[in-house]
Amino acid sequence: MPSNKALDFLAEDIFDQRTHAGLDWLVRSIEVTADGGSAAYYSRIFKPLKGWQLAYPETTGYIIVTLLDYHTIYPKRGLKKYALSCADWICTLQMKNGALPGGVGITDTPSIFNTGQMLFGLLAAYEETQKEIYFTTLKRATNWLVNSLEVDGSWQLGAYIPGWVPSYYTRVVWAVLWANQHLKDAVIEEKMRTALNFYQQRIQKNLVVKDWAFESGKKAFTHTIAYTIRGFLESAVLLKDKNLQDQAFQLGEKIMRLRELRGRMAGAYGAGWEGDFSFTCVTGNAQLSIILSRMYQLSGDLRYLNTSLKIFEDVVYKQVVSRNKNTNGAVPGSTPFHGKYLYFRYPNWAAKFYLDAYRLLQKEITLVVERKTA
Repeated sequence: MPSNKALDFLAEDIFDQRTHAGLDWLVRSIEVTADGGSAAYYSRIFKPLKGWQLAYPETTGYIIVTLLDYHTIYPKRGLKKYALSCADWICTLQMKNGALPGGVGITDTPSIFNTGQMLFGLLAAYEETQKEIYFTTLKRATNWLVNSLEVDGSWQLGAYIPGWVPSYYTRVVWAVLWANQHLKDAVIEEKMRTALNFYQQRIQKNLVVKDWAFESGKKAFTHTIAYTIRGFLESAVLLKDKNLQDQAFQLGEKIMRLRELRGRMAGAYGAGWEGDFSFTCVTGNAQLSIILSRMYQLSGDLRYLNTSLKIFEDVVYKQVVSRNKNTNGAVPGSTPFHGKYLYFRYPNWAAKFYLDAYRLLQKEITLVVERKTA
């Protein structure tokens, strides 16, 4: 385990200070939009919208989960109100066929991945309130996703890039399987197993997953690498699939070895794990920390928690501390700020995963300390 000094950011006062700042920023990202969603990012450079971007349905979806989670520890903050207003907004975006839209702002373009990410928020809102509108919307979205699946288990419709089937769609499988905890449909489970098999076949001997980048032939940001691994891991947990969970752990072990080998993560990796160390993908690092913390929860192996701490330590102090209410509490896409992932921007999903990683680590380290002192 790192030294006590290295764990200063997990002290209750620092945790509260930094998580409140991150939550303040997320709340502001909702308040600045006119429709109830969370603004995609804040930037003082990017045109045509210098300042706050339009609301982003995809990331608003999974931000709902974060807001409701933090509501349990900060119930006086009113986070539940913001989370449910976001869920209500997402319900208004659903198309006749059940799909939810891609892109920033309100569009009429159905998207497989974005529908899956909004499904997370609808599920969290439904489990919190039991409201019929959330159940109806998530059921129709799930049915559209399942009905759009090809025989081989791939999703060809509603792609970010026409013809591109990225491996980070495993995160959509996870969302559908979570929905099926409520729908209890054997056909859905069978089809999601087929989908997972499609992506499992892409796991190479060197533990790179083929096509886990945003585009063909490009290095994969740690953001999409983490999307892919987390999708495998959480799907395995829901299915109680030991073989799949073992494969997910192998991928996580590879991340752990990379961090230990170089002392830090590259911002992106190629097909042979050649890393681009010119920048850090802050969002991806937060997500990788989450994965390793989850692996610790599932195994009890402190090596995973130790590496999760190290990776998050590379992230935690990247959060902005400023008197500017538009940036205080924000998390950059990259460091340096001009790095290759979401350069010169503070994306809402960076703040979301930062908060998720911080909460999970603080919770698990507290339990470890309590056990040692008992």
